[in-house]
Formats: sequence, structure tokens, C-alpha cells
Amino acid sequence: MRKENVILYFLLLTLVFGMIAPIQTGYAASPSNILSTLTAPTTQQGGGILNVLYDLVFKKLLGPILNIFDGKSAPASSINKPVTITKVEQAAVNKSLVGKVIVVDPGHGGSNPGAVAHNTRESDNNLAVGLKLRDKLEQAGAKVVMTRDTDRTVAPEGKSLSEELQARVDLVGANNADMFVSVHSNENSNEAVAGAMTFYAQGASSTLAESVESSLITTTGAIDKGTSPANFYVLRKNYVPSILVEMGFVSNAEEAARLTSNEYREKIASGIFQGICQYYQNQ
Repeated sequence: MRKENVILYFLLLTLVFGMIAPIQTGYAASPSNILSTLTAPTTQQGGGILNVLYDLVFKKLLGPILNIFDGKSAPASSINKPVTITKVEQAAVNKSLVGKVIVVDPGHGGSNPGAVAHNTRESDNNLAVGLKLRDKLEQAGAKVVMTRDTDRTVAPEGKSLSEELQARVDLVGANNADMFVSVHSNENSNEAVAGAMTFYAQGASSTLAESVESSLITTTGAIDKGTSPANFYVLRKNYVPSILVEMGFVSNAEEAARLTSNEYREKIASGIFQGICQYYQNQ
């Protein structure tokens, strides 16, 4: 490489002196003009003759051939070409949920609004959270069966309460489901009572209830009213892990306001979702 550099510098000096001769003829009365012309800064002489020669000989002609500047030259087509960065989203799939069939049951609906207080209907809260929970579960790889996805009853209007509840349970067997999650809002004659609780029937359902309740409280910051066994129809008639989540009390003014908040509904859905994930991860 040293020999190549010596040869190149020799060629450069030869070219420089070759151009100095005619310059001296024109500037004989002022030798200093030659030096100023050769070394003039970019702002004065377009880079100076030395700079021009340097760029021409080394960078434009010999540099790319002998690879003495900055390694390999970038293709002209890539110069100043904007770089497009493609953002790759991380998959939201949760391996523990892939292939699981989960029935999400927004309680009440249609002609049965459930608990109503402080301008809040239980059926509306239940449906809003149920739909958010559905989206999270599906994005994580589960198959979700909604007992209802609009403001309606599950059984045809006019059917008895037991028939309405059985219609919800029937969806578990019809879809060979792995889990049943019913979403409700609570009420109490004492308006000071507030908090979230989760009910279960028996067996593995207690573990599911504890996992969901713990996650729900952590996510929402609600008062923890714990888990309890219950004899609710949709729990005792199901043969798969089944829980009934009471998200809060519409009879409590502050909690009713939170239950109608989209942000708080999102937190509830996230809490239930994370609890379900934790349950399966521990299996």
C-alpha cells in the first residue's frame, strides 16, 4: 500500500507542477497569487486547485480503483437515499392460550338489564367489558365464544330465567369449551359497599377464581372482596372451570362512575385476561 501511495502522490505532484507553469505565466508579477490560488479555501475559489485535483485524482479516479478511501464506495444510487425502517410488531400470542376455547358471558341483557343505579345499567357494563375481554383473548390465540355480543337475551325473549341461563351454559358443550367466564356488576342495599369479587363452584374453578381475582385487584386497584364458592346456575351446571366475576357495585356512586369509564373497563378486562393467562401458565 505504501508503494501505491508514493506513486499516487508522485502523479499528483506531476499534475500540480504541470498546471503551475501556465499559472506562473499569467501571474508572473505576483508569485503569491499562485500559492493563494492553489491553496484557496472552498469559500473563495470553489475548493482551490489543490482540492480540485485531490478530489479528481484520488477520490474520483484512483481512490475507487485502489480502494484507498473509506473502503468500498457506496453505489451512487444509494447516496442520499432515505432509509425506510419497517417496524415489526411483537406477536401478542400467548402460548398458554393457543387452541383454548373460552366462553365469555356478559351477564343479563335485553329485557333483563340486571342491577340499575346511579344512571348505570349492569347489562351495559357487562357487555362492554366482555367485548374487551374477548378481543384480548383472541389476540392471544384463544377462540372465544360470546354468549351475547349485543344488548339482548341469549334465549328467545319470553323464555324463563332458567331457560335463559341454560342457553348460556349450552354454549359450553356445543363448542367443546375449556372455560366459562361470566361478567357481572354487583349491588347492595348499603351504598357504601364497594369492591370486586369472584365466585366459583368447585374443583379447579377455585384456582381460576383466585388467579383472576388477584390480577383484577392488581390491575384496577379496587377493594379486594376475595373469592367465594357459590351456587349460581351458570357455575353449578358447568363441567369446565367456571367463574363469575363481580366487577364492582353499581349501588356505590363512585364505583358506578368508574364502571361506566372506558379506561376503567379496559383495566377490568386486562385484569381478567391476565388472571386467565396466569391460570393456564400454572397448569
